[in-house]
Amino acid sequence: SKLKFPEGSTLCSVILSSDKTHITNMCGRKVAHPLLISLANIHMDIRNKGSSHAFLLLALMPIPTFTHPATQICSVLKVHLFHHCLDIVLEPLKQAACFGRMMSDPIGNLCYCFTLLVSYIVDTPEACMLACVQGCTSLVTTAMYKDFGDPDCHLPCTSALTLAQLQSIQCNINEVEQYFATCKDF
Repeated sequence: SKLKFPEGSTLCSVILSSDKTHITNMCGRKVAHPLLISLANIHMDIRNKGSSHAFLLLALMPIPTFTHPATQICSVLKVHLFHHCLDIVLEPLKQAACFGRMMSDPIGNLCYCFTLLVSYIVDTPEACMLACVQGCTSLVTTAMYKDFGDPDCHLPCTSALTLAQLQSIQCNINEVEQYFATCKDF
């Protein structure tokens, strides 16, 4: 179905980008995880030039260290925290995407704008983390690594499918080993 916006409104196509970055390797191995934002309405040649400052810092995402002895648990906690922070940071954009928001253009005119996320630029490990899939799985289909290259058409990996899989898990989530064993089926 087509999205319908009020007549005269402006579509602000949002582009996000994030990548964990090493700030220094000499003094304590400092790492940052910036979340950047830009608009697809800005021509690509201008947007991709660093000197144009077309990408702005939206947030510095946390890089936690957990003390749980099981590294698998620590990984899940890190992913959960990242998703939760992303949800908080992007809430105003989600509201503007649904209901619109009055914003001023570069010359000061007020426009009724809708902010739709059209792209999220990440590397493969971060894309896997965002899509809640493991490394040997397709990010966009339900194909596993053993299916890569076969002639079959695999179903798309959608948020509805991921949520249905999570709801179908029949075990006590406090029993961590059992939970991870059950999740391996997906």
